Amino acid sequence: MPRGIRLRSKMRWKNGRWRLATPDRIALEDVIVPGMLARDDVRRVLDIGVAWYTRSYPKLFAGVDYWTVDYDPASEKIASRQHHTVSATQLDTVFDAGMFDLIVCNGVVGWGLNKPEDVATGVNAMATVLRPGGWLVLGWNDMEGRRVAGLDALLAERFERAVFPPVGADHLIPDTPYAHRFDFFVRK
Repeated sequence: MPRGIRLRSKMRWKNGRWRLATPDRIALEDVIVPGMLARDDVRRVLDIGVAWYTRSYPKLFAGVDYWTVDYDPASEKIASRQHHTVSATQLDTVFDAGMFDLIVCNGVVGWGLNKPEDVATGVNAMATVLRPGGWLVLGWNDMEGRRVAGLDALLAERFERAVFPPVGADHLIPDTPYAHRFDFFVRK
């Protein structure tokens, strides 16, 4: 089957835009984001990582102060209006401490932040720009080649696991062949 046909088979039309229809994207867009935005304490959001399939995310996050970052300068074309070209390891160089109520970091750990020392630097930068009690949604693939050694211990230094009420757990594991999962944390 040609790549274009395979790709179209993984798309869905929602709210006037084509969206990637993989189980993890559906969970993020239909459960996690609405659940987070329903909270009174989530008014400023940082989304780490920009790709063609996140082009509609400024609309998805309508009603909050929405920011994006990506290390690739080419992502500026499809990012939010409030965007910085910077690595997740350098967030604290462009944002004030405690600036955000929610950070969504999906598909970055194991796909750019691969070494434990880089993940540790990124986790510390996220913790710095997230307010105490703010939420971190970490989406990653729990599979060989993408798993970062010691991830739980790195996160435990600055975050604690938190039950996300819409899913009733501190994690959500959509049914994907690439073992994607979302973990929910609150900054200590």
